[in-house]
Amino acid sequence: ILGLAILLITAVPFMLHQRILLLEQGVHSNKYNNDIDSPRENSHHIDATPPTKSDGHDVQHSSNDDLNGGESYYDGELPPNIGETGRSLLSKALHKRPVWDEELDPAVEEERCKRYFVWEKYNKNTTTYKRRDKRRRVFMGSLIADDSWHTLATIAMETYGIYTAVIFVESNRTQTGVPRQSRFLDGTLDHKLLVESNLFGPETQVILEHFSHEEKVDGLGIIREHMQRDRILQAWKEAGMTPDDVGILTDADETVSRDFLRAVQSCDFPQFDAETENCDTPKLAVASTVFEGSPECMTTTKKWMHPDIILGKCIDHIGDDSFKLTDSQRHRPFAWRKQQFTKKFGNYTGWPKEKETFPLWNAADFRRDQGGFKFVFEDVSYLRFRMGHTGFHFHNFFDTTEQLRKKYLTYGHPVPGADNMTISEIHPDLDLFVDCVLNRNVSSNKHRLLPTKLEFFEGRIPIAYAIEGYSMARHKEMEQVLLSDTLGHNKSWHDNNTTFEQKMKKAHSNSIEEK
Repeated sequence: ILGLAILLITAVPFMLHQRILLLEQGVHSNKYNNDIDSPRENSHHIDATPPTKSDGHDVQHSSNDDLNGGESYYDGELPPNIGETGRSLLSKALHKRPVWDEELDPAVEEERCKRYFVWEKYNKNTTTYKRRDKRRRVFMGSLIADDSWHTLATIAMETYGIYTAVIFVESNRTQTGVPRQSRFLDGTLDHKLLVESNLFGPETQVILEHFSHEEKVDGLGIIREHMQRDRILQAWKEAGMTPDDVGILTDADETVSRDFLRAVQSCDFPQFDAETENCDTPKLAVASTVFEGSPECMTTTKKWMHPDIILGKCIDHIGDDSFKLTDSQRHRPFAWRKQQFTKKFGNYTGWPKEKETFPLWNAADFRRDQGGFKFVFEDVSYLRFRMGHTGFHFHNFFDTTEQLRKKYLTYGHPVPGADNMTISEIHPDLDLFVDCVLNRNVSSNKHRLLPTKLEFFEGRIPIAYAIEGYSMARHKEMEQVLLSDTLGHNKSWHDNNTTFEQKMKKAHSNSIEEK
């Protein structure tokens, strides 16, 4: 009973936010807030060159013609099996161009900082801007495997030129221990494009770590995953990260929006002040809007609360080792901390009171919510509660149905028999994706979709999705991929014998991220 009570109490902020999303469904206005710096003024344009300025605002767009100028246009080799839209998108992402919003303009930053707020105890705490001589340095880290170049190129375009270093870790096994062929080996085209091409910016260092662990893992797949993420934190240290810098731990299908990423670099979030932050509640959790399998399948009734952002001072391998937890203070090596060393469950009762700084966060803590954290939103006028997204989650973006089945069969939270199921049968998220792409009725799905084409959405969208024609062209490509699937689409998640509510409860318990 006590465990259930704790679960309910800690789930309240997330459940409240999901309820707010449901209330907001259908109340969108037809206009993006003019007081908010829109990521685009025209859905047919792409951020690529230095912006013009109007009334102190950073107008983040430029025409496709600008993309063909600059130092050079990429005309080298591209992966063969990513579709015409994938080749076009990746080619644009590889285009050498200046970082157009690099200048630290106090007027622009002050306006930017006003539009982001932290949700805390049912109150909105808006951040402020104090003049800075330079932006904070930000380091990104992610696991990587069979992720689509559509997603990787989209993330690279969104974050171009911002990160000091980007770390990827690739394993020779899935989280469930199934062997896989390493994709990003030295000398391969994938390695060249990801690591050697300046894909993430002219000054951004990209490091790829290969992870191999053939011994039995105590804790199975989830610990294998945290072992890999621990390599990210070590690589940040090796890349020069200091306690004053900021780390963003993410998956390869997630990203912080560019505007909020610039806010992380310049705004006065107390979580990023190394002089005053004591690591009690250091994490900011990004509220990401979810695209399900296609740019045109944007959900409006859920947000994904990742990536996660923490100051270097509070990160294991970066902060002061005198505040590092031992293996005995964790459930097992590489695992999350025991309850008495958490804010959420134990209020740090096991931590020595004389220590003024609370425990460092390892990779498992980072991705979970064992310490203290806050959600961060963009203040927008088109939602009733003004809780706009600050990131993007590109869920189930793959180039073939075989890749999708392999993911659900062998990676985290596997679905037994997925290789013999229709795509819709495997998971309710995939059911929504198939219904969206094949233009079927989605009213029986758990979540709702944007009722219009993406180009008419009034909120912030990924930079890549503003490229003229890309979003709909990719959507049409996915339609052909699904229609050519040999198992067809006659069966769906709804056709199983159990009730829809039971299936959703089961799917939720199988797929919920262990923060």
